[in-house]
Amino acid sequence: MLHICLKLSIGNDQIQIYWLEAFPGNHRDIKKTSVAIIDKPEKAPDYLTAGITYLIPKSGDSNEVSKYLHTTCITTMYKTITGKIAKTMSTHFEEQRLQPAEQKGYHPGSKGCKDQLMITKAKYEDCRRRNKNLCKAWIDYQKAFDSIPHSWVEKSIEFVGVNSKIVRFC
Repeated sequence: MLHICLKLSIGNDQIQIYWLEAFPGNHRDIKKTSVAIIDKPEKAPDYLTAGITYLIPKSGDSNEVSKYLHTTCITTMYKTITGKIAKTMSTHFEEQRLQPAEQKGYHPGSKGCKDQLMITKAKYEDCRRRNKNLCKAWIDYQKAFDSIPHSWVEKSIEFVGVNSKIVRFC
């Protein structure tokens, strides 16, 4: 099982993130390459966004695609670039107070749904102890980013002041 996990963690470049982190002498070149790709995304090499898709059976044998989990592993360089962009955007959103505290999916250090479950459980226990009513609602938009035009996402991040080079890259 460990072998499968290690294999799934890498994309077409076959580079594990460990090796990028283990050699800080390469960090300057990685940063330089990342900046060049963000500045001119149209000149990015095609292999950068190519991925390997793995199908993992949910349970038992099946000939139906719906019975499989699928995951696509992309290149480590792409993960490095998009990770840095996500961190920069998250910092911007936090500094400008653009995201409500109740939205846990994009806050640094947040565990998303796990945090919300713990908060809900604590509130439930408090209401039960005090004999108070509790109403709650969770909204989980399945495939949210697939259901709206990407141009809307682009306009939204542009509207909140994200750097135009990052908007263009996205």
